[in-house]
Amino acid sequence: MLHLTALTAWGRRMPSWVRNIWREVVAFGLVGAVAFVVETASFNFLIFGSPHHGGPLGSTPVLASAIATLLAMVVSWLGNRYWTYRDRKRTVDRREVAWFIAVNLAGLAVTAFPVYVAHEVFALSSPWSDNAARLVGWAAATLMRFAAYRALVFTPYREDSPDVPATTDRRRAISRAARPDDLLWPCFLAVVAAICGWAVSVAFHPGFLSQDSLEQLTQAQGVRPVTDWHPPVMALLWRTLIDITGALSAMAALQTAVLWGTLWVLAVVLWRRTGSRPLSLLMLGFGLAPHVLTFTGVVWKDVHMAYALLAVCAVALVARELPEGRERARWGLLVLGMLLLTYAMLVRKNGLPAVVPIFLLLVFALWPRPGRRRWLVAAGSLLAIAAVGSLGVSSAAHPLAVRQYAQIPLDDLVHVLTPQQVRSAATKAGATPEFTDDLWATARTCQHEDILWDAYFACYPHKPGDRAAVGPHIEADQADVLLKMWTQQMPHHATRYLEYRSRTFTRLLFQGNLQYLGGDSAVMPKDVRVNKTLDAAMKSYVMGFDRDFPWLFQGWFWLVVSLVLALRRRWAGPWSRELRLLGMSGVLYIATYLPTAPQANYRYVYWPAIAGTLGILLAVSGAIVARLTAHPTQDTGSTAAAEALVSGPSTADPPAPHRSAPVLA
Repeated sequence: MLHLTALTAWGRRMPSWVRNIWREVVAFGLVGAVAFVVETASFNFLIFGSPHHGGPLGSTPVLASAIATLLAMVVSWLGNRYWTYRDRKRTVDRREVAWFIAVNLAGLAVTAFPVYVAHEVFALSSPWSDNAARLVGWAAATLMRFAAYRALVFTPYREDSPDVPATTDRRRAISRAARPDDLLWPCFLAVVAAICGWAVSVAFHPGFLSQDSLEQLTQAQGVRPVTDWHPPVMALLWRTLIDITGALSAMAALQTAVLWGTLWVLAVVLWRRTGSRPLSLLMLGFGLAPHVLTFTGVVWKDVHMAYALLAVCAVALVARELPEGRERARWGLLVLGMLLLTYAMLVRKNGLPAVVPIFLLLVFALWPRPGRRRWLVAAGSLLAIAAVGSLGVSSAAHPLAVRQYAQIPLDDLVHVLTPQQVRSAATKAGATPEFTDDLWATARTCQHEDILWDAYFACYPHKPGDRAAVGPHIEADQADVLLKMWTQQMPHHATRYLEYRSRTFTRLLFQGNLQYLGGDSAVMPKDVRVNKTLDAAMKSYVMGFDRDFPWLFQGWFWLVVSLVLALRRRWAGPWSRELRLLGMSGVLYIATYLPTAPQANYRYVYWPAIAGTLGILLAVSGAIVARLTAHPTQDTGSTAAAEALVSGPSTADPPAPHRSAPVLA
């Protein structure tokens, strides 16, 4: 008796939305069961009919299946509308029907996708695997339908409801975003993000490789020693993942998971701040944009740096929503952001200029007006974590020094000086006769064949077996000679040097290539099998956009976007400072290639493209929220809540006395 009383008291203390959700789950399940029976029975009747007479559509099973599915959808709509969510609707409108059809079509795709993957990717065709795959798809589709019905189809308020004026409905959506009675939308976003991440991971399985990726894979597998030509931290991470999972695909799966997990966090933050479900879905659509998707499954240091910095932006936006007094949570988020920033610096050597604005973004998000002590602690923490991380990687990997930096003066010398001037400069700098001849031959080849850059790989006369054991490397004495030649000659050829570097930077901005690196790359190991159908579909998708919208893959466009974000003094909405710092990060990163650009690959502007896309989404979201709250409304309570969400906690103003509910804290 006491136990029953305790359970009853505990149930009364439960939030009302928890008690209501169980009623919805039961009703939704019963309606789904009835719809399933209707679909199965109608399909069998249309195909087989009675024992004595065949079905009316026995010769057209596809049409019979479509009709049966349509009948089940009608039953599902009637049951959910007039029973499960009977307290939410007044009149039927086109928006409700359109969302219902869209959700069910998406459910059909989700149900069929695991079966397709089992057959096409893993070559499984047994009855057990088919049923297991269909069960997985059915469970995922059921969760998606339940969350979508509650959040999109049968919503509590609608503009045509007589008791909710159209002028206040959208502003009420903003104030509802901070209430805990609609927690299913983040769950729905998580399901969508998980499905998209899984689909992308399957499409890129086991991870597409460039020449750089292959070098790091051989280092991770112990075939070659670890060098500092490519980041040792990435080789160590890949080696650890291979040791744990036994599969080289773990690295591509990890970076895909990081991207979609970050996008889910950003989508939830955007929804809680604006109350707009379409905007939060648009944030998830960020990951399917062709200029982002193209490298999602390519194991590359540029991709790792970009996703690490994007994750720091997500941490910062989460920190922005913390209420007053959550100091432990703030310091915890600071440490997490520092770890991600450190990885970004270690994985991309020229990423430091791009890291600095993101570091400022993180600190300002944690404390809108940080004092001197917090600045010193934050900067000291970043330097300490970076130093410890660098020392830890060096002690664990013992990377060989290959002096990659010497590529830059080599490019400058053989393109700015004539071959004879190169020979004279090498002799003056103390180069050996053999190295002098190699430099002369390099300059002659590059200038005769009009090769603009990357002289070490494209023009330098490598001996057979020169890179077989260690990989690309420049000897210590040769690197010293190149640096000495550069310092002696470039001041006397400043005009030609500026002309050459202007040409390379212009080519990078306006003639970028490698918009898509597919699984048919010549460097892919022969024992690695990719799905050619999915690879071809992705290539068609990305290159189709490159054909119709080439500026999406050009550095000049993202440089312009970054400059606009950085130079505009004030943006509408709550993210003005974040937008300027995102733009500054993109500008600084592109600027690092002015004296160093080795090629014109799109990957060199991948982070500015991601930062610019995030900035555009935040700017549009802020403008929409500011516009909605700019007009007077009869609902003063909703107006106050909306204004609080838009104006506070602004990074440009003192912290507001009240903040919205914490996000993911």
